[in-house]
Amino acid sequence: MTETTALATSITPAQASSQASSNRLSLDLIITCADGLEAPLQTELSSFGIASEMKSTGRLAVTGSLRDLYTICLWSRVASRVLMLIKRKNINTEYDVAEQLYGLAKSVNWTEQFSLEQTFAIRLSVDKRVAVSQQFAMLRIKDAIADTFNEIYDSRPNVDSKNPDFSVFATVNDKQAELYLDLSGTSLHRRGYRVAMTEAPLKENLAAALLYSAGWHKKNDAGNAPFYNALIDPMCGSGTFIIEALLMHCDYAVGIDKAANQFGFYQWQHHDEALWQQMIDDAQTRFREALEIINEQPDTLPLVLGFDADSGAILATEKNLIAAGLQDLLPLLDLETRALNQLSHVLKPLADDGRLSNPLVITNPPYGERLGDEDMIKPLYQALGLILQDSFAGSGVNPMLGILAANVEQVDILPIKEPKTLRCHNGAITVYFRYGTLIAGQTGSLISRFEKREIAVEEGQDFINRLQKNLGKLKRLASKDTVSNIRVYDADLPDFKVAIDLYGDYVHVQEYAPPKTIPVETAKKRFNLALMGIREVLNINREQVFIKTRARQSGNDQYSKQGSSEKRGKFYVARENGAYLYVNFTDYLDTGLFIDHRNMRARIKDNSRGKSVLNLFAYTCTASVHAALAGAKKVTSVDLSQNYLDWGKQNFALNGLNVSSNKYQFVAADIFEWIKGNTEQFDIIFIDPPTFSNSKKFQGTFDVQRDHAALINRAMNRLTSDGVLYFSNNFTRFELDEQLTERYDIIDITPQTIGFDFNIKKPIHQSFEIRHH
Repeated sequence: MTETTALATSITPAQASSQASSNRLSLDLIITCADGLEAPLQTELSSFGIASEMKSTGRLAVTGSLRDLYTICLWSRVASRVLMLIKRKNINTEYDVAEQLYGLAKSVNWTEQFSLEQTFAIRLSVDKRVAVSQQFAMLRIKDAIADTFNEIYDSRPNVDSKNPDFSVFATVNDKQAELYLDLSGTSLHRRGYRVAMTEAPLKENLAAALLYSAGWHKKNDAGNAPFYNALIDPMCGSGTFIIEALLMHCDYAVGIDKAANQFGFYQWQHHDEALWQQMIDDAQTRFREALEIINEQPDTLPLVLGFDADSGAILATEKNLIAAGLQDLLPLLDLETRALNQLSHVLKPLADDGRLSNPLVITNPPYGERLGDEDMIKPLYQALGLILQDSFAGSGVNPMLGILAANVEQVDILPIKEPKTLRCHNGAITVYFRYGTLIAGQTGSLISRFEKREIAVEEGQDFINRLQKNLGKLKRLASKDTVSNIRVYDADLPDFKVAIDLYGDYVHVQEYAPPKTIPVETAKKRFNLALMGIREVLNINREQVFIKTRARQSGNDQYSKQGSSEKRGKFYVARENGAYLYVNFTDYLDTGLFIDHRNMRARIKDNSRGKSVLNLFAYTCTASVHAALAGAKKVTSVDLSQNYLDWGKQNFALNGLNVSSNKYQFVAADIFEWIKGNTEQFDIIFIDPPTFSNSKKFQGTFDVQRDHAALINRAMNRLTSDGVLYFSNNFTRFELDEQLTERYDIIDITPQTIGFDFNIKKPIHQSFEIRHH
């Protein structure tokens, strides 16, 4: 068996009293950290001028001086503890391990480390491959230390397991045992500023580690200014990222919080009080001077933006900033109660005018229990990426983005170029930090990028010409109204019976079932010609085109899943009037977004601010999303299908809207029964029923012509005296019941709700505005 003794044990207290000797003291140190933070800790130590080597998970080895020890304890934001190696020894697990530990501990002169009057405690980490009683092994180490003192002083120091002056830390694996003195004495990650908490707060040392990973500590090329000119936390919680970033910028030594009495080296025989006090004084001076520079030159502080939908979180952030000694910076910070969907209102102007030339966007979004619904997490992360892309679009700025998540799949949706991932822990929760440069968002859409060109297609030239003519006309109108989801062709030519809808960068083609008089081969040939023409005219690939056959439907067939596969197809994101909406081109006949109701949704949005809104037959809740984004005080969506309501919830999450909020209700119920049993009053009610329904969940059948009067009468009972009900349907031969016109003030608003891409002479739907007399 071989033994290795750390150099510290051969240094006498007299030598340690000299600062010069202190700096010559060579210590074998282990710097511990939370699993996964080894690389950020190594980065931090390097910034201190301290070289380190990875020893194992959560442990870096450092050979350094007493000054290095003090530097780590005083300045490290990532480390957990600093352990000094006392002695190590090879062991043989075939023999009594506890007795070998006794022999190792007995070979150390513990009187050179602490005195008889001081207390100690033993902590032991045993590899699972080693067969030994942990309690008994700790007892034998304690006996060895006590016996060492007893042989010299005929007395032994006391053990204090809760608050010892010194902690002796022992590790045992199948080959070696080591003894360490815990010189940090307390976990370094704790800060003194956390006086206000939010749910599931971010650990301070984890926040600091992620800031190091993202490069917040770096300087510009000249070395005289920060690398980043702004820090943005869109969901700041209690402000941990913001506070840690500011403390780093202001050169604050986080160990000052513990400098009074918490470090384990205070009673150590080799502690140099003069050197330690000098380093404390220097650290305090550096912080004070940094604050003075910021007060005199506010432009030296990067722009700091912190937002959260919860006003309590912003208040907690402000309280914690004050507790951290940063109260003088509060007037320079932008801390606002602002939901994620409002983020671009702040960021876009700042990006466009150059104030966000090189920002770091870093945040810890709500996940798991904080969000309440696992299915809402991915849309939330996707929302963050989309909103940031739109905020910086056209500015030439591609910020660094760093996002924390509970599952790596959640951050896979983020638009990050050459992403890096750090697996770490926030308390007991395994989390993943994904960071890298934000990929610039695409500008425009298929309709906005369309350019007419010469295309020759045999037997399909008429179709090509008509499609290009339509696109040229619609492009101007779409640009005027900022529309990207648009119908560009609807069976205009008798030989090409298809409907073509553009959704951003994708094409949804619906083939009308040909009459029986047309041979199958002829219909197939024409359809293939149309598909080829679409790809040529729009200059797109096959993956951007989705095809369906549209035949006359019965009941709720248009809302039913297509095909027998249980696997759900991919969701794509469509943009409409400031909203993001999921569309599905494969699973259902309809996509989840009725393009023909675009103007109706805009009308609802324009009138919803501060109102209570009810959406009946809500489908995927697209109108509800617009109402919520407009600032409706409450939005209730009712539909018979829980699947569509879940889709609607995901639409809400995709826009950064909190589906757990009491403001938003999603009710799976029969519409008639729900209206009859509900007594709440609403300022705006929107009803867009199917033409016919015979769902298994529905008691009986629903026919819009037969039942619309009863439906509207019941809904009007829920409408406030000065409210408005919007009723719309797609039954081509629909006629409004005359009794309704006698009972209510009704205006036919069909012309206003038909979009420029539909034929006003043959309206695809009819719409009415209904009010109480």
